[in-house]
Order: sequence, then structure tokens, then C-alpha cells
Amino acid sequence: GIELQPSIAISQATLAIAEIREALENKRLKADGKVLTADGVVHGVKCAVEPVWYLPGIAKRFGLTELALRQALFEHTGGMYPELITRPDIKLFLPPINGLTVYMIGDVATLPDTSKRLTVRLHDESGDSDIFGSDRSSCRPTLLYGIERCIAAAQAGGAGIVIYTRQEGNALGEVTKFMVYNARKRKGDSVKAYFSEAERVAGLADQRLHELTPDVLHWLGVTHIDEFVSESETKYEAIVNSGITVGQRVALPADRLPVPAKVESAAQEGQRLEKRRSTEGDALALSASGGGALHGTHGGAGAATEPATGQHAEESTGRSGTSPPHSSHTHRPKHSVLTSHPKLYSANPVAIAWGAKTAEARGPVVATISKPQYRNAIGCHSGATVVHRAVAVAKGLLPPGRSLDLRATEPMVSIGPHPSWGDREKIVSIDPWGARVATAFPSAARKGIELQPSIAISQATLAIAEIREALENKRLKADGKVLTADGVVHGVKCAVEPVWYLPGIAKRFGLTELALRQALFEHTGGMYPELITRPDIKLFLPPINGLTVYMIGDVATLPDTSKRLTVRLHDESGDSDIFGSDRSSCRPTLLYGIERCIAAAQAGGAGIVIYTRQEGNALGEVTKFMVYNARKRKGDSVKAYFSEAERVAGLADQRLHELTPDVLHWLGVTHIDEFVSESETKYEAIVNSGITVGQRVALPADRLPVPAKVESAAQEGQRLEKRRSTEGDALALSASGGGALHGTHGGAGAATEPATGQHAEESTGRSGTSPPHSSHTHRPKHSVLTSHPKLYSANPVAIAWGAKTAEARGPVVATISKPQYRNAIGCHSGATVVHRAVAVAKGLLPPGRSLDLRATEPMVSIGPHPSWGDREKIVSIDPWGARVATAFPSAARKGIELQPS
Repeated sequence: GIELQPSIAISQATLAIAEIREALENKRLKADGKVLTADGVVHGVKCAVEPVWYLPGIAKRFGLTELALRQALFEHTGGMYPELITRPDIKLFLPPINGLTVYMIGDVATLPDTSKRLTVRLHDESGDSDIFGSDRSSCRPTLLYGIERCIAAAQAGGAGIVIYTRQEGNALGEVTKFMVYNARKRKGDSVKAYFSEAERVAGLADQRLHELTPDVLHWLGVTHIDEFVSESETKYEAIVNSGITVGQRVALPADRLPVPAKVESAAQEGQRLEKRRSTEGDALALSASGGGALHGTHGGAGAATEPATGQHAEESTGRSGTSPPHSSHTHRPKHSVLTSHPKLYSANPVAIAWGAKTAEARGPVVATISKPQYRNAIGCHSGATVVHRAVAVAKGLLPPGRSLDLRATEPMVSIGPHPSWGDREKIVSIDPWGARVATAFPSAARKGIELQPSIAISQATLAIAEIREALENKRLKADGKVLTADGVVHGVKCAVEPVWYLPGIAKRFGLTELALRQALFEHTGGMYPELITRPDIKLFLPPINGLTVYMIGDVATLPDTSKRLTVRLHDESGDSDIFGSDRSSCRPTLLYGIERCIAAAQAGGAGIVIYTRQEGNALGEVTKFMVYNARKRKGDSVKAYFSEAERVAGLADQRLHELTPDVLHWLGVTHIDEFVSESETKYEAIVNSGITVGQRVALPADRLPVPAKVESAAQEGQRLEKRRSTEGDALALSASGGGALHGTHGGAGAATEPATGQHAEESTGRSGTSPPHSSHTHRPKHSVLTSHPKLYSANPVAIAWGAKTAEARGPVVATISKPQYRNAIGCHSGATVVHRAVAVAKGLLPPGRSLDLRATEPMVSIGPHPSWGDREKIVSIDPWGARVATAFPSAARKGIELQPS
């Protein structure tokens, strides 16, 4: 019974994007009724792909030894997985980072056919542009132009591919990105400052793993690209060095570039010219010396690794040459010291008094590694991109332990302090002082302790197509301040990373701290042993995505209950929020929330949009797409909407709703006049935290896409059922003389029932105070470290990476139901594995529950291709990751559980 889990999911895609409708109206595109319908809907295929790293191949791709890579991944993540050091025989690593999404338009069968036209856009995540339309960036315009070119290729009988990689802010993370924005703004936002300020603040301007991007193209069988929609030299070199030929490269037309983004564009163009001159000079020098080809083979040192910048700038910085500026392993000690070693790590942790009234009395969060003896937190800052930073150190692009340069990065707008900052019950999942670390902790500064912000506050200018439509349709009016006549919204944006105070988090979830710690360790595949070995360390920075806050109107009015306040709490759904999936109400509701926030601001109040990174109800995008497939095969009915999600995943929602009020308390909010959400679970979490709510507002029926009506009807039925259940509980309490219906914030009364959908507003029908599965009722009195050879990977399934067939290669085993067979470090769905651990701790999932893969198979067949059997071509994903249900019969006979990646 070895359970396997897919790491790739393949589903159908129907995309309703406002800019594509505009392109139809402007005659840039023509409807053909198949690829693009008359109402502007694009039809295609989408794939969610999780990272699966074959460490010897990854090391070679980066020009490193495997040992150097393993040491950097362990040491510069704060000691994430000790097995990287203690188990050199385990060659697979599933890093807890976001993967990528692939959208294919046209006939997928033509992708390997070099006689058919193929257009490719390689796009790196930039949430404030791709979702919220920041006009200082060319990112969304270039993404949309890439989609247009893909549509044209498909209509010409070929195909188009958009690869969307989750490497926010050049993989520096959104907090650092927003701090760089502030520094540039204070330096005049010039072409000169564009690159220099990013490098000064962060030490380098790009941590993206460009060397790995060709892997997904090889998985698709691509050998030639006719049209590459990118000017990036680094991306181009990575692709051609991998053996894929490129016909022409296409840039965003000048008339599609927002005026404020011209600084970014000019800086990138200057850098491209400099890089090309440097490359030509290198070629001449090689020719004169009788040297070989300019580009190294794929995986060799020739792959470009220079950093770049911008929202996610297309280009690398000017750093060049083969000798890295900083060596992370030239003077490396012969051994790595585990972070639980008390003589080095957290030997003298800085004291924390969570909930103290002042910053100095509370103490700073210390998660930097330059002086590890002072660390008072488990984990590292920028957790979702900490693996990228570790790789940068291993490459020698960053000196080990290099801290951020905080000069000129201070918040552009002052927030707080508010009374809630000194209440240990109100805020437990973020650091309220996280934006003020440069000035709030003078005692730490005197000791030379390096602190890093976990919150960044910047200015926002949003140019969103749907807001322009709302102006044209008279739903909104320009006032020249909040909303200008050209449809640009002005406000403030904040990036917020999670900082968990574990005693408070446990109380919020209705758990003991020990049960929470054990679940976080055991059900993440052994992430951060200090969760078990250092109970004295009370802070945890989980390697998950945080949230982004957009505020429209006067921020000073947020605590003022006499001023109107509108709030939209929105959970990430990439295929809707970015790519406009018409089967979901997510982006329409997000945009409606922004409209209501604009109206509140224009009325003298303010609006807040909180965007939490909990993709697919925190089940992850691979699981989400598999649920889509199961629903589709069951007729996509209201009945199947919830039941299939629960059957496949065991529960339909892993979002941490109980933590969402924290950011409102950080902003000083005590009353919301207009809550743009019908979610009972979100509403209860907010009111149970002590914030009052005036009215709740739903998306108007005429704004709901027709295909999304199944989702809407399922959610509405569930809301009615939940309200009837709640009213019944209230009557029962009243009859028995019981207390109030809602528990206090942080108590067991907080709703934790699961929900579904792209990210459904509602919880499932599962109710009652007794959890269906207990993760700690029969818990042993101790946790076994994952490096314990008698339990973990005692008999790992053999892997022959690059073998010609699936059976000869062997499966990736990262499930924990039978840990003796594990042949990988880490867990599937790494970016949401913390959420799953919490669900187990709450009793919503039985420990080790595997996915039910029935009816989740790919909707379109891809491969196998010759590249699947080439250990040089694909090292960062599992090419067989979508086929685990059928490709490994030997594992099935052993009962090994596999999961798609």
C-alpha cells in the first residue's frame, strides 16, 4: 500500500479576461468560435506543476557540487530539513516553494511538431501588476500581449504556451520588493536608481531560478519555439542552452506600455544592451583564444545566473564574469551544525514578551542568521522564497547572512501603533511592529543584532481594465484623487509576512501548543525539528505565503468608527484572479470589492482589500485542478461541487480563517460598515475577534459569469444550511441556559469547518465541536525525528532518475502514511503543507490521509516524450507527476501511496 501523490494536474481552461475582450473590440484579435469565442472567452488547457528536485541534477544545473547545494539549502533556510545533511542517500527534495502554472492554447498535440507554429511566454509572478494592475510595471501588459500572441498562433494551426512561475518580486518576496519601491521613490525613481537600489537593499536584485525554467518545456516535448515573447537575455540563454531553438523574439509594443512604466522599460533596455555588448566581447575573446562555443551545455556553468530586478524585470543586472562575487563554500567548514545545537543556534535568544504595550518591552523578532545565538524564532524571513535565497548564496551571488540595507525603505505611510498591538489575544499571526524594526528596537541595534522587516508599506497606483469599464458604464465616477479620469486608483499597499506566536496560534485553533508543534513537525515531513526540540522558542516563521493589503482612501480614518469603512477579504485564486477563469466568481467579486472600496473612499472614508495567499482553499493548485477534473466527470453539478472536493482531498478547505482578523487589528479597525463577502466563516472569525460589522454585501447577480452559477448555487445552499444549524445551536443554548453562541477570539468557538471552490466563500456542512479525526488523542508521548533511520526512509523506494520508462525510474514517494518507503525530503503541496498540518491538528483530517485519485486523471494526455528519459533535460519537476495513478504498478502492489505533483 505505498501511496503515491501526483505533482502535476492537467485540466481544461476557459478564460474570460477583460483585456482580451478589449482586443476583440479593437480588432487586434478575431473570434474563431473555437480558440476564442465572440464573447472573448479563450479555450485551452491548464496544468499545475509542483517542484520535485533531483538534487544531483539541480546542483549541476547551478554549477555547484551536490554537497554545497545541500549545505546552503539547510543552513540558509534556518535549518529547514536536516535530512538535506544527514541523508545524502536521499536524492529527491520537494522544496516548500510555489510551483508554476502552464496555460496551453491550441492543439496540445502539436507542441513537439516543429512544422507547427509555437509561441511561448515565460512570465514570473508579480501580484501587484498581474492582479491589481500596478501601472509602474509592464508585467500584466506583457502577460496579456503574450496571451494574444498565443491565441494568434493557435488560430494559425499551431499552439501557444504561457508559463507562469511563482517567483514573486524576482523571488525576493513581496516585502523586499515593496521596500525597494520605497527606496527608488525616495531616490527620484530614476533609471539609475532602478537597479542600484534593488542591489543595495537586498544584496542582489534577482533570486529567480532561471536555469530551471526550460524543464517544463522539455516535459511538454518542445524542441523549437517560433516566437518567444520576451526580451530577457537570461531567459533566452537558459532556453537555448537547454537545447531548444528559438526563431524570433518579440517585445511588448511601445504603445502598450503604461507611461509610468517607462522608467522600468528604459532601465531594462539599457541593461540588455550592456549585457549583449559583454556577451559579444566574451565571444570575441573565446574566438581569439581558440575557445569553444559561447554557451555552455544545459546544466553547466554556462547558464546565466546574473540577478535582475523590477516587479520582475526581464533582464539580469550588470554583474557578470564566471567568478562569483561571494563564495558560500570556499571556506565552508567540513560539517554543518544542526540548528538545534544549543551552543550555536538560539543559545542566547532575545527575550519576547508578546503583547507588551511598547516595542522595546515586547522585544524584536530575530530570525536572521548572521548572529544565530540571538535567534528567538524558528524559520526565516521571506519564507516562501527562502529556498531561492539559499541557492543565491550557494552560487556566490550573496555573502552568507547578508542582511537587508534598510536605509530609505521606511513605510511611505505611517500605520499605528494601535491599542490592539499590545493585546496578545488580538494579534498572533503577524508582527505588528514588523514595518518599524529599523527604529523600534534600539536595544537590539546597540547589540548589533540584525533585524528584518516582515511588513512593508508603499504607495499604490492601480490601472485595472474592469475599473475603466466601470467608469465607462457610469458605475464609478472619477474624482481626480482616489480615482482619476483614466481609471487609475490611488492608494496604499502593504506586504505582510506571517510571524506566528505559537501559544496564541494554538489557542486560536483550540489546540494545546504541544499538539500544534507536533503536527507542524510531523505532517510537514519533518520541517524544522526545533518545533519539537526547542519548546522555549515561541515564534515560528512558517515558509508559506503571506498577504497583501490594499487601502483606498485616508488610512488615518481606519480606526475612526464615524467614517465609512468597506472591507473585502479575498483568498488567492490564480486561475480566476489573473487568468479570468469563467467558472468562478472570484475575480468578479474581487473587482466588485474594489469598486465598493473606491465608493467608500470617495465618501470620506476608506476601503481595504486583504488578499491572502491561500491558493485553492489552501489545498494547493495541483489538488484544486484534480478536483476540477473530478467535478467535470461527475457532471459539474451543485451536488458534486462540495462532495468531490471532500472525496479527493479529505476536506475541502485548509484556509486559516481564524487568523484573518489579525491584519484588521493591526490597522486599528474596530468596526466595518460594509463587508463585501457572504462567507459565514469569515464573518464569524471577524466578529468573534471583537470587530463589529454593519452590513454584508454580495456580488450582484448580473456580475456573475454564467458558468460560475454552479459554484454560486452550491455556496448559497451551504450558507442556508449553516445558518439553520447556527440558529438551532442558539436555540439549544438558550433552552439550556448556555452562554453566548460565539466563543471568544482564539477559543474553540471559532469556525473551522472546511469549504471549497476556486476558493469557496463557505465552509462545508461538517459541524459540531467534536472533530471527525483526532491527530493527538492517541498521539505518542514523543515525536520521532525524520532522520531516525528505523522509521523514516528505512527502505526508500529506488530512484533511477532519467530512466526511459516510469517503472524503470521508480516513483517519487513523499507521502507519510508509510514513512519507511519515503525516497524524498519534504512533502507534496509544499507551499500549503503547513495548512494541511494545522488541519490534521484540528482533527479535520486523519494523519497521513492520502488523496483519492479516482476521476482526477488529466483531461488531456501529455507525453511521454524522449526528454522524460534524459536526466539532463528535466531535473526540477517529475515528468511522470501527472500519471502516478497508473505509471507505477510495482508501487501499487506494495501499497505505496503516491500523490500527483
